[in-house]
Amino acid sequence: MILEQLALVVHVLGWVFWLGTDLGVLLTCRYAERGSLSVETRLTLLEVGMILDRLPRFAVPLVWGSGVVLSEKMGYGFLPVSVGLFITALWLVATYLITFTEQNSRAFNFGLWGQTLFYGTVILGMGLGASSLLYSGEMPLWLALKWYAYVIVAISALALEKYFLPVIVGFQNLATEGATELSNAQLSTDLRPVYAAVLCIYSGTLLAGLAGLLKPIL
Repeated sequence: MILEQLALVVHVLGWVFWLGTDLGVLLTCRYAERGSLSVETRLTLLEVGMILDRLPRFAVPLVWGSGVVLSEKMGYGFLPVSVGLFITALWLVATYLITFTEQNSRAFNFGLWGQTLFYGTVILGMGLGASSLLYSGEMPLWLALKWYAYVIVAISALALEKYFLPVIVGFQNLATEGATELSNAQLSTDLRPVYAAVLCIYSGTLLAGLAGLLKPIL
């Protein structure tokens, strides 16, 4: 009972913290994009955004793992709780390695490999699983929508990691070479797919939240 109550708190607050903090990251990036600001101000904004971006990364596996516990409580035990918590722990370790170890180090690359594996498993397992279980009548629509929402988030997160690489290079050039009209325009171009991926993540969180609220009628 205590585990289920804790899972509910983590699940709800995890979504709220994830979306709210990521909104702060989005706003700092938008302001850091402005060529009218000084280079120092833009880099400071980016640094703040990168600090804010750290903790929401941990919300992804925590919300998923707490969802496994809550599904079991509601009678939809598609995955044993012990297995779900073990996967969550490994996912948290991978997230830590990506977030707090030096980029391109062995630990970082191991964490990146692990995160990609987990996201890939979510995309295939939850996407195909929701479709199959929904079709067979073993899963209600509201829960299937939550699974689909996580698939959207996983795909968007993988895209975000890819699209943000040139943005990092752009800000590194800004720090070393200063701002020019050409570099500002290129940075804005590089940020467009990043914003699109972030909005897709927000769409996934919105779908999951609505699915939970509409549970009595779906």
